Amino acid sequence: MTRTRTPDRPQNEQRPQAEPQDRAQRAAAPRGETPSPGQVAPVADWHAMLGGRTPTPVQAGAIPALLSGRDVITTARTGSGKTLAFLIPAAARGIGMKEVRGIRPEVLVVTPTRELAVQIRDVARELGMTAGRITGGITPGQTRSEATGKGLISGTPGRLKDLISRRELNLAGLRYVVLDEADELLSLGFLKDVGDILRSAQTQSQAQNGQKLQIAMASATFPGEIRTVAQQFMVNPERIDIAPAARAEQGNPDDILGGATGATHLLVHTTRDDVMDVAAEQIREALRAPGGCVVVFSRTKSLVKRRAERLEGMLPGEIVSPLQGNMDQKKRERTMALLREGKSRVLVATDIAGRGIDLPEVRLVIHMDVAQTAEDHVHRSGRTARAGRPGVNLVLLIPEQRGLWQTVRRGLPPALHPPLTPQEGQVDRAIQEKQGRGSGNGLMPGESGGGRGRGQGGGQGRGGQGGGQSRGQAQGRGQTEHSDRGGRGAQASGQRRFESGGAGTGAGRVGPQPARGRGGRGRG
Repeated sequence: MTRTRTPDRPQNEQRPQAEPQDRAQRAAAPRGETPSPGQVAPVADWHAMLGGRTPTPVQAGAIPALLSGRDVITTARTGSGKTLAFLIPAAARGIGMKEVRGIRPEVLVVTPTRELAVQIRDVARELGMTAGRITGGITPGQTRSEATGKGLISGTPGRLKDLISRRELNLAGLRYVVLDEADELLSLGFLKDVGDILRSAQTQSQAQNGQKLQIAMASATFPGEIRTVAQQFMVNPERIDIAPAARAEQGNPDDILGGATGATHLLVHTTRDDVMDVAAEQIREALRAPGGCVVVFSRTKSLVKRRAERLEGMLPGEIVSPLQGNMDQKKRERTMALLREGKSRVLVATDIAGRGIDLPEVRLVIHMDVAQTAEDHVHRSGRTARAGRPGVNLVLLIPEQRGLWQTVRRGLPPALHPPLTPQEGQVDRAIQEKQGRGSGNGLMPGESGGGRGRGQGGGQGRGGQGGGQSRGQAQGRGQTEHSDRGGRGAQASGQRRFESGGAGTGAGRVGPQPARGRGGRGRG
């Protein structure tokens, strides 16, 4: 574990330090009592909140730093206990524990997906916090019922910003903010929304109580280009990096990818005609013993649906569950319940499942389509080998995606590299994704590469294939994600708006857009 501090800001911007008398009072606080807000809990108290479990490295590093009142940036592999690492410091000081009036939380957790928001709400409730969520997929009445009176709110940026603009969500009582999956929230699609939320939070809370917010950021990856943006809202943050993987050969030296280093990483060469049979055989082998589950990643929503249906026919006795962005919230929650209860043991999903979704004992992750970026691959891979369990991360590589895989592999930490094979270097540029014609988009045998397939992920513009980014790729990428999550276009434009505090409209989102409400944006 490494701990670093960013350069100090000017003296008048630093958070006031505790007086010696305060430190003595904190040290003398009786054990077993709930500390009042603003008080640091005794060490024994936060250990007890872990239920007798030994703290993970990220918890051992981040919790004391957050209890001391510092802003913290943590970088750790998925499944390392980050959720408790940022919730326990609030709960131990009594922040977010009591009911409040209206929708006026003391703790705000901003997440990229609805599923992660629900998961964090549930963990907070287990700690005794009054917790609700604000996301898309539920009615305004359900939102008010979920959020009213809650000391902690977890939510997605689009919906949070909508309620702030309508003055339904009051941030004047806010004391503690967490940006979970910070690399995703602070980059590209959510760049402007997160900035607007933090500016509103700082303005309202400082006007109310004159104190700066405490901010925590947690993620498995933390690209270097967004650190300066993060520091706009943090005061001298303490950086806690837990066993970061070695840097990639040609990667940005400021990037840290703390991926699923505990998994076994494998690659199997196959063809588009055989990829379904290979996946089914690998799933059968992984699920021979009772319990556990398998997650299969596909590039587009339409592929998720078709592959889930076909795999269910190939795996008698198994319920195969699809998960993708255009499912309504009730279906999504039923899907997650089936998986967590062990009734379904196979999940076929877009990258929506790559971040933050916690499933019991994922024995195998299968990449049926190569991820678009190294960071996406890291997050996908992190669904397995969690909390010290074993797991396998398997890439099924068809010839049409070898060029993209070369680009992704170069960006991965060595610890996440499958053993190198001679076939990977045999890239026929004539068949690499064919500029939007659908031949390399992972279609199953018998499916047309034209027409419908053209808008579902052909046209690979990244990694030097096919020239610029085609309309097909933009639509395929944008439609893959959750409706709460922006697309990845117009990075430079979004970055300028965020840094200047401008009131842009969130340029860069791709795919179908939700209707705009009075607040000027879709509700997510």
